[in-house]
Amino acid sequence: MSSCSVTELHAETRLPSGGALGPHEFALIMERSSDAAILTALDGRILHVNRAFEEMTGYMREDAVRRTPALVKSGRHSLEFYESLWNSLRAGRQFTGVLVNRRKTGELFHEEKSIWPLVNAQGVVTHYVSTGRDVSRRVARMEHLTHAATHDSLTDLPNRALFTDRLQQALRHARRSAERLLVVLVDVDRFKMVNDSLGHQTGDALLRGIAARLRRTVREEDTVARLGGDEFAMVLPGVINAEGAESILAKITESFTAPIALNHFMLRSSVSVGGCFWTGPTGEQEVLLALADQALYRVKRGGGNGFLLKAAAPEAQAEDFERRHTFGLGELTASRRDLYAVPGFSARRCSDRAISAI
Repeated sequence: MSSCSVTELHAETRLPSGGALGPHEFALIMERSSDAAILTALDGRILHVNRAFEEMTGYMREDAVRRTPALVKSGRHSLEFYESLWNSLRAGRQFTGVLVNRRKTGELFHEEKSIWPLVNAQGVVTHYVSTGRDVSRRVARMEHLTHAATHDSLTDLPNRALFTDRLQQALRHARRSAERLLVVLVDVDRFKMVNDSLGHQTGDALLRGIAARLRRTVREEDTVARLGGDEFAMVLPGVINAEGAESILAKITESFTAPIALNHFMLRSSVSVGGCFWTGPTGEQEVLLALADQALYRVKRGGGNGFLLKAAAPEAQAEDFERRHTFGLGELTASRRDLYAVPGFSARRCSDRAISAI
């Protein structure tokens, strides 16, 4: 017996004479479909499922009959979502969309689903029919492509494009809710020295280590991004006051007093941090980033390994919150203050390629 598509299945809900198929006739047609099909009563109880449904979900016909399609519900969709779906069906409209459902094994899958009313010869809705197909692979491919387009390939942090989008969203939310916002730029001190002395592989490993440390320093809801090279950026919504912002910048800077574990040795690298504290309501993202950038490069010009906080607020348009604190690294010379091997490894010179595991 040849199979039929969703469109053909939908088309066969009416007879050529203009009458309508009954549920028993429609159940027979469902068996021809290569898509998973469900026939339910008006109260949602399942009357029939086809073989394709059994194969897709793992539930046999005897498992499903007299239960509802909530059998495969994943919990990923809200109550409002299902209320909207049922309101559409009760109004005689077809629903089409992609749902996250759950197989009998507990595995989640994406189902491209269509649901529509089945009407009798008088045009009265008597049953509901749904058809669906597993599109998990297609969704996974799309998610992979989306992730690759919005994330840095080296550190897996959001890239510049996604950071810009997140900053725009954070600003809109902050304006609506009268919240404050902190934007942070982080630059690795003398990173070129690492690349030139220890090679690009070590430089890449250091950037991954710095990315991981920055991520651990802030909250889950905060954005940490890599803009490119050795420059990172953060968006931290809901910071209450300038003291809180200063505390965050200090925490970021101070977190790099501990060495970073690389493949065969450990390196200590300091950072320069520039922040802009936004109190609203005016000021676009370009202004915030420009002020954070000015703060960052003032720290860099001062030798790095510290932070500077600026304010973006009407009452302090040209006024710095010049709260700077430097975390020193002992008596190391200026050329070596940000990078050295920890005890147990060769530390004769930072530029010495002998810095490696013993």
